[in-house]
Amino acid sequence: MRHGGQRQNGHGVSRWIRGGTAVALCLGAALVLPFTPGIVLAGAPPCPLYYSFEMPPVLTGFEMDDKQNQYTVYTGLLRGTLGGLPVEKATIMLRPGVSTGAGGGNFTLQTTAGAVANGLVLMTTDKQVTSLWFSGTYLGARLAFRVSGPAKDFGAAAYAGKGLADTSFADNNAYLAAVTQAVANLAPAVRAEALARADRNLGLVSAYQQETGTP
Repeated sequence: MRHGGQRQNGHGVSRWIRGGTAVALCLGAALVLPFTPGIVLAGAPPCPLYYSFEMPPVLTGFEMDDKQNQYTVYTGLLRGTLGGLPVEKATIMLRPGVSTGAGGGNFTLQTTAGAVANGLVLMTTDKQVTSLWFSGTYLGARLAFRVSGPAKDFGAAAYAGKGLADTSFADNNAYLAAVTQAVANLAPAVRAEALARADRNLGLVSAYQQETGTP
C-alpha cells in the first residue's frame, strides 16, 4: 500500500531510512557485477548507445509492509534520449536501503522502438554525489547507464547524466537491425523517423568520445 506523494521539502532527506532489506540485497546481487571496475571495461562491447537523461525532483511517499511497517518511497520521471531515440515515457521508483547511502528500486523506459524490460536501479552515494545505476534489457540486448546528482537533499534537486550506455549489441548494425525489426509494423512516417533517429547513434557516440576523450 502506498501513501503520500508530496514533493520532498527543502530540508531533504538527511539520511536513508533503514528498510527494504530484501530489495537492497537482490539489487546488489543483480547490479554489482555489471558495474565492477575492470569487468565492464574488459568486456565492453563495440556498440554503446549514446544517452542523455534528466530526472526532475522526485516525489516522496510511503508504503507499508504486511507488518504495517512504514518505509519511504521516491518516485520520479526520466526525460531524454537513448540511442538517438527520444524517450516517450519513463518512470522510476526508489527505496532507501539497509545502510546509509544505499538503496534501489526499478524503472520503466520506452522509446518508439520498444520498452526496457526488467529495469533495476542501484543507488549509491559518497556523501557528495549520489549515483543511480540503471540496468535492464532493451531490444533484446543488455543495457546499463548512470545518472547522478548532489547527495545533499536527495530528491529536491534535478539529476542528469549523459554518456555511452553499455550494451551487448555486437555493433551499430546490430542495433539498427533491432530497431528496424521493432518498428516494422508502425506507420511509414513514424517508422522512417525512428530509423533516421537511430541512425544518428553512431555519430552521437563519436561526438561524445571526441568531446570527453572517452575510448
